[in-house]
Amino acid sequence: MPRIIIYIALVCLTVFIYPIQGHGKSLAGLVKEGNNSYNAGEYDKAVSSYDEALKDAAESPYIWFNKGAALFKKGDYAGAGEAFEKAALKSKDPLLEAKSKFNLGDSAYKEAEALKEKDLQKALEGCSKSIGHYQDALKLDPDLKESAENIEMVRLVMRNILDEINKQKKSAQEDRKKNKETAEKIKEIIKEQEAALSKNRKLDAERTGKGDTPNVTKEIEALSAEQKAIRDKTEALSKELQKDKKSDASKEDTVAKHVENAVKDQEAAAGNLDQRNTKVSADNQKEAVKELKEALESQEKDSSNGTGENKENQQDKQGDSQKDKQGGQQQQESSSDKNQQGENNQGQDQVSAADVSDDAQDILKEEKANKEQRKAFIVRGYKEVDKDW
Repeated sequence: MPRIIIYIALVCLTVFIYPIQGHGKSLAGLVKEGNNSYNAGEYDKAVSSYDEALKDAAESPYIWFNKGAALFKKGDYAGAGEAFEKAALKSKDPLLEAKSKFNLGDSAYKEAEALKEKDLQKALEGCSKSIGHYQDALKLDPDLKESAENIEMVRLVMRNILDEINKQKKSAQEDRKKNKETAEKIKEIIKEQEAALSKNRKLDAERTGKGDTPNVTKEIEALSAEQKAIRDKTEALSKELQKDKKSDASKEDTVAKHVENAVKDQEAAAGNLDQRNTKVSADNQKEAVKELKEALESQEKDSSNGTGENKENQQDKQGDSQKDKQGGQQQQESSSDKNQQGENNQGQDQVSAADVSDDAQDILKEEKANKEQRKAFIVRGYKEVDKDW
């Protein structure tokens, strides 16, 4: 899969050197200490130094930016996003603000990437947030070409997520159909087995009153053949369930176990009927009915837990609600309105499916049109800023 361009690095910071009360270290000294730790790959120490510096310089966008860079490097993407957001809000320099927005995009994307295995909907929403940040960065610095490239890459990721959602939806539909067919087969076998049990009880009562007359013997033989046919049908279902279990190791095997047990009871029932032991055979049939009913109950329980109709409905909601913000078009705050901008950015954390404006299928169409032109970009290093801060 193409990689997102990462634009994380420290910014140089020039400040007046004065001691921080209670620490005996200057602000510049703490920042330098943090930078040295960062460059040495000791990101926890770097964050600690920047935090100390921020106690007396909480309005410095540069220290917030550097803290965000260290948090990003240590894999704390949520914390990094918060730090870059503060850097962007507090900055009066469009260049630093653009880089903060860009890194906000990287942080949001990394969070979304981690969600793909757990929640495709939230992963898609996170990708949409990252596109918004990249577009904000591009507006502030049109020369930041990496933003445009990352937008294309994230759209490709969103396409893959949408494809996976569609696959899951299709799988849920197939599961629902399969579950319904299995339930119908179990119900049919239960009906046949209960009918055979009823016949057996009548024959047993007739034998008690009249003995083994030729007619009774003939009916027992017919019932034995009927019982074997029911066993064969149940055994065929058991093999089918075992096959499904092998194709999906995570699939619950409770239904298969009950059906397998029913086959054993039916086999015993047929054997006892051959021996004209109708009373014991009836007990076997009764146990078979019990196992089959428990199999049906487990089947219906699995469906209600998400392997059948409910799961399909969940996937329908997930697939139909996927949208692409297309770069946060609703975030058009001016740079002079920083407080309002901060509130809007914080609100992004509560993005829901209803907040996403454009149909995600538009992404697929755009992706298809641009497919021949798109190239896989590799991670690039940070380009140093031309001036000291």
